[in-house]
Amino acid sequence: MALIFLPARTEEAIAAIATMARTIWYEYYVPLIGRAQVDYMVARFQSTEAMQQQVLEGYEYFTVQREVAPIGYVAIKADDDGGLFISKLYLLREARGGGTGRAIMAFIEEGARQRGLGRLWLTVNKGNPAVKAYERLGFRIAAPIVMDIGGGFVMDDFRMEKVLE
Repeated sequence: MALIFLPARTEEAIAAIATMARTIWYEYYVPLIGRAQVDYMVARFQSTEAMQQQVLEGYEYFTVQREVAPIGYVAIKADDDGGLFISKLYLLREARGGGTGRAIMAFIEEGARQRGLGRLWLTVNKGNPAVKAYERLGFRIAAPIVMDIGGGFVMDDFRMEKVLE
C-alpha cells in the first residue's frame, strides 16, 4: 500500500506531528534512554514550538500517511556540504516493519536527488536497533558522536551516511 507524504506547512499540521511525536517517543525511547531524558528531549526537540522554530531554520516536515491514517513523520534539511540531513524519521509502533522504512527512505532519496544532493546523513542512538535497519538501507557508520544537549543529558549517537548513486 502506497504511502502519502503531506508537507506540514501549518501550525495545525506541526501540532499534529508533535502529538504523534509524544506517543512515539514515550513508547519507544523510554526503555532506551530513560523517562527523564525523553521528557527533556520531547520538550526541547519534539514540541510544537521546537518544530515551528526548526521550520523557520529551513527544516521541512512531512506527515507520513497510509491511506488517510497518519503513521509517522519525517523532517529533512539540506546542509551546506551537498548532503541532506534526515533530522527525524519516526513511525508509530503499528507501522514499523513491512517495508515502511524502505518506502520512506525512497521518498527522502528522491527529494535529495531533485535538490541535486549526493549524500544522506542522520544521527541515531548507538543502542537503537534502527542502526541495523539503516545499515540494511545502505547507510554506514561514519563517526561516533557524543553531544551535550543541556539539562544534564548527552546524545550518544552514531552519525550514519549514505552516498547516493
